[in-house]
Amino acid sequence: MALPHYSNDQTSKKGKNFEPVLANMFEVTILPPAGVGGQELLIQHINSISGLELHKDLGTVTQKFKWSTRSFTGVPGDSFLDVTVNFSLNLNDANQMYLYKTMRDWYRLAYNPETGETGLKKDYVGQMVIVQFNRKGDIFRKITLDDCFVFSPINPLAENNYETGDAQAIDVVWRADNWSEELA
Repeated sequence: MALPHYSNDQTSKKGKNFEPVLANMFEVTILPPAGVGGQELLIQHINSISGLELHKDLGTVTQKFKWSTRSFTGVPGDSFLDVTVNFSLNLNDANQMYLYKTMRDWYRLAYNPETGETGLKKDYVGQMVIVQFNRKGDIFRKITLDDCFVFSPINPLAENNYETGDAQAIDVVWRADNWSEELA
């Protein structure tokens, strides 16, 4: 005999058995602008991604009449996304911190701190595609960030510490002016 809290659960009824959405079932494909190499290795070093808040706080507009207040939705304060990707850092056979070099090259298309040179947006924007899937690999959500660019400082090893033997990681922040979401 099944207990009522289980037998009345619509997600667990016989034949349904819905699956949970798991936070670790995702993949991020980063497509840098022309001239930036190393894209094929980026996916292998992603630890996490955050900032995918697609629905912004609308705020409210209020009106008063005597002792009552009417509330209406406002408009979002901004329309861009700032997405943070945390990468692990490795050295290749040539003793190069290749992921850092890729991110540095992308950043320098917008601004090179050594020369002061700045670039045009058409030359420093790329694309990012985030997919979420179930345990079988079926994609149920796809977010595409168009015209995204690196705007955070690229500073690996900004702090060294004799107290830890942990592997180094780096956070890189992209801004996307345009995005789309597809649901299964």
